[in-house]
Amino acid sequence: MHTRRWMHPFALIPLLVGSVWGEDTTTTTNQGQLAQGAANADAQVSPPDPNAAAVTSSTPTRLEEITVTERRPTQAASSETIRARDLELRPHSTTQEILNNLPGLVASQHAGGGKAMQYFLRGFDNDHGTDIALFVDGVPVNMVSHAHGQGYADLNFLIPETVDRVELYKGPYFVQWGDLANSGAVNFITKENASENSLQALGGFFNTMRYTGVISPTIGPVQTLLATEVYFSDGPFKNPENYTRYNFFGKFTLDPTPESKLSFWFSAHDGDWDASGQIPLREVHARRLDRFDAIDPTEGGKSDRQNVNLVYTYTPSAQENWLVQLYGSRSKLTLFSNFTFFLGDPVRGDGINQDDSRILYGGRVRYNRLWDLGNIPTQSTIGFETRNDDADVGLFHQQKRRRLGATTKVNVEERSFSGYLQHEFFLREWLRFQVGLRGDFFLFDVNDRLPANATDATRIRGNTTDGIVNPKASLIFSPFHKNQLWRDTEVFLNFGMGYHSNDARDAVQPGGKPLARSTGGELGVRTNLWEKLDLAAALWLLDLDSELVFVGDEGTTEASGPTRRWGVDFEARYPIFPWLLADLDLSFADPRFRVTGEAIPLAPTLLMNGGLTALFDNGFSGALRARYLDDRPANEDRSLTARGYLLLDLILRYRWRNIEASVQVLNLADVDWRQTQFATNSCVAQEVGVDPRCPANGAGEGVEDINFVPGYPITLRGGLTFFF
Repeated sequence: MHTRRWMHPFALIPLLVGSVWGEDTTTTTNQGQLAQGAANADAQVSPPDPNAAAVTSSTPTRLEEITVTERRPTQAASSETIRARDLELRPHSTTQEILNNLPGLVASQHAGGGKAMQYFLRGFDNDHGTDIALFVDGVPVNMVSHAHGQGYADLNFLIPETVDRVELYKGPYFVQWGDLANSGAVNFITKENASENSLQALGGFFNTMRYTGVISPTIGPVQTLLATEVYFSDGPFKNPENYTRYNFFGKFTLDPTPESKLSFWFSAHDGDWDASGQIPLREVHARRLDRFDAIDPTEGGKSDRQNVNLVYTYTPSAQENWLVQLYGSRSKLTLFSNFTFFLGDPVRGDGINQDDSRILYGGRVRYNRLWDLGNIPTQSTIGFETRNDDADVGLFHQQKRRRLGATTKVNVEERSFSGYLQHEFFLREWLRFQVGLRGDFFLFDVNDRLPANATDATRIRGNTTDGIVNPKASLIFSPFHKNQLWRDTEVFLNFGMGYHSNDARDAVQPGGKPLARSTGGELGVRTNLWEKLDLAAALWLLDLDSELVFVGDEGTTEASGPTRRWGVDFEARYPIFPWLLADLDLSFADPRFRVTGEAIPLAPTLLMNGGLTALFDNGFSGALRARYLDDRPANEDRSLTARGYLLLDLILRYRWRNIEASVQVLNLADVDWRQTQFATNSCVAQEVGVDPRCPANGAGEGVEDINFVPGYPITLRGGLTFFF
């Protein structure tokens, strides 16, 4: 029902700006709840959840109570939020499984469960995070100038049970997102407390075990959330992964005054694993290797990360609020890989060791105000951010995890300072316009740390600065707001410029380009028909001045030429019965290099997520999920193809009182699929001195082929959860 007692143009603003995830809600709003809405408005301009305490009845205000039943709008038709309740009915034991529930996004594991995932979104193979920005409550996950590739984003420190919702922003249209947010940004919002304390034990195929505990003890006025996770798996490989992961998360939230909120959390992660690595397809076809075999069984690594995050929000009135955030991270990764086997060193092999140890810290301040510009209700936002990375980064030649020599070893100091301003004008009840500007300034300083006797190594040193200014604009209108059937239809026009920074080791070189700009636009529509059928579609275009592509012999990324992508996104949700929901997400893209028209290696062209979800009153629930990734070119001339796949997952749950049993069957059809694959020039041992492309002196070009990591076969997992 659409009911309004219109008192003032501001009356709908907290509803309109209170959320970017488009949930249906019925809101009874008084002066205190309007303050809450104003604070919630920060969700679209600031990564953390900045819900401020409601202003008390003694707070001066000119707004009277109204009742609104309305669908909260988004800023773009392609924006989406997945909430904890939706995740519970889908695979969610890992952050990889959570990400694979997001429309148009596929996350896969390279080799060994401990590395960062490979992210596919909007025609981008983002490798480990080159053009997708990931956050947890606004704390950056991506690591710039990382040893294993620009934007390396390892989410293994996040415990899935602590996630309240996941916000997905596609495209460069949002002022709150800066570096790397070209294909989009993902922000994980953590819970303030657990609705129920729980202990869970889960086990399954391949010696997989997972134990979690989540509690919210009462500490006076402080809301608490404490969670721990222990995970182990050998995986399906003949060389067991021995992947062990330990996580801890603690969050404390307090309302110091009725107008303010203070939130603090810290987390700790430790991971250790072995890996079978990528293997050449030709060896599997020749039956010299099983698809779950390894060429170099000594691959693997170790990672750890600790984070702290402090957020303070202050809402002095129903029209304004402040947010201040400080965060810090310490991370370390030691990674052993061998992508080319015996191409460069036919005797000892081409094993590499990438080492990254860093301190990351930063913060942001944001002010949000609702005001009248003449007779036009306006929301204005101004924000300032800074980020600082101090990293020791090294690349070494290794054999069986023993270093043979250094290739590069540097200290990287990278600083960024950012500011943004956005105005949103509510021109009519059915029409709003957003315009914003974001500026970012970077300082890069690289110092060589190689020993004096490392004469054959590459010495890198230098410093440089660069800056970029990016405009953003969005027009959102409801052309059929008076029509009973189409009243919830909104049309979105979005434009924005974004960027990614390049690795500091490249940026300080003569002719280096520290920042690469993107320019994008989108036309989208979102509607709800018959109060049941949710539909959304978007046509988009994105140009990028410089593409980042994977380099196998160094195990990292490098800049290449300008690219263009265009595509279409489509989403549908429909409750077939009160207990059965169907959903479908499709994403098509046409990615290519602008000058030559060549293919962008591994860039996805067609993605699909969808399924059926059932929820019964007797405690039973279940879901059948499908995930599809189409074939795509593996190299520029399209002579090699990265084969796609269609996977089915089945999840069944039953809760009786305070005990819940669950069964998950992953890859239900037992499909042979490749989780990760690259076009790589390599030489296996038996090709050295035999194949002319693999001479014994190590000076050959190698054999170009698909090197891949196989996906898991049919996998059964079962678990018990005790709630208290």
